[in-house]
Amino acid sequence: MLLWFGLAVLTAVVVAVLLRPLLADGAVDSSSGEARDPAASTAVYRDQLTEIGAERARGLIGATEAEAARVEIARRLLAAADSPKGTATPSALRDVRALALGLAACLPVLAIVVYLALGAPGQPGQPFAARAPEGTGTSVEQLVTRVEERLRAHPEDGRGWDVIAPVYLRLGRYHEAANAFQQALRLVGESTDRLAGLAEAHMLANDGMVSEAARKAYERLRVLAPDRMEPRFWLAVAAEQDGRLAEAEKVYAQLLTEANAAAPWRPTVGERWRAVRRKQNLPTEPVPDGTAESKPTSIAPALSREDVRTIQQLPEEERRRMIEGMVAGLDQRLSENGRDLEGWQRLIRAYTVLGRREDALAALARARAALSEETQAQDTLTSLARSLGLSS
Repeated sequence: MLLWFGLAVLTAVVVAVLLRPLLADGAVDSSSGEARDPAASTAVYRDQLTEIGAERARGLIGATEAEAARVEIARRLLAAADSPKGTATPSALRDVRALALGLAACLPVLAIVVYLALGAPGQPGQPFAARAPEGTGTSVEQLVTRVEERLRAHPEDGRGWDVIAPVYLRLGRYHEAANAFQQALRLVGESTDRLAGLAEAHMLANDGMVSEAARKAYERLRVLAPDRMEPRFWLAVAAEQDGRLAEAEKVYAQLLTEANAAAPWRPTVGERWRAVRRKQNLPTEPVPDGTAESKPTSIAPALSREDVRTIQQLPEEERRRMIEGMVAGLDQRLSENGRDLEGWQRLIRAYTVLGRREDALAALARARAALSEETQAQDTLTSLARSLGLSS
């Protein structure tokens, strides 16, 4: 209650200060008692109206008080403009003063009564953004709505699709994100970020399964960024989902051997490696640790650490025979399952390093036949043949 009383007194003081020029500038001069020129009074009243407008704009007085003051000054202005010179009297000045004092006393009380009736004095404080009028904020939803409206009007705006695609992805609108990334790729062109976003959106839209669309995006990303870990990992997951456990295990092992020991994703990849090893009834320890001797050679299929040690300790001729035996085993496996692109690449390289050019060419032809429906695989094999001098 004390707060309301203080606010009422403060408002009354403000109104009194604002009305002071009206009280002082009466129709009669205080020293001589002679009537003032109506034109001069009119000018004074107009200045007072301007002053009240400025005070209202700065927020020093409320709308109710400002309106009341304007009404009274306007009445006096009209009266001064219509009155003949010398008709004002001291009694008129007293009436004006009485009216002004009444307004100063009554307006604050009236304002408080209206606020208590229509306002919300018990409402807790809110930040400006929370109490801003509807439509004036810049929330993500409002920005997305604006971009969507523009894209409906201009569906060929590639930049708009490029902007909204990652936003859809963060909002969990995965199907819309996949479509937006696809449109951006079509209109703006390929980039590693767009391909990665497209693959991720398709994968999340399928509850974590690497769909065919996601696989193709990751394969293309692998070509554009061969050193990037992300496409290699998810393509291995795709192989694992398709039942190609040995292929997935090999990629996981390669990632682990190539990774820095502090890489944050090592535990995840290590767990996937253990999982596929368990499915194949193979030992799950030790996890590949990135030492030089655990890396497979360039002419043999994925070798264990023990295989590498054994080969390195053999005489040259015996080592060559062992490698040839392993290459023959890889050749046999690919004859039974020719969908392994990396296996074909290893076999072709192995035959080339061993000096068996005819066998390398034959393996290249078999690989192209086995993977004839995969355009990306054909491109990879062509590049490999060119690098090994096998292209005609």
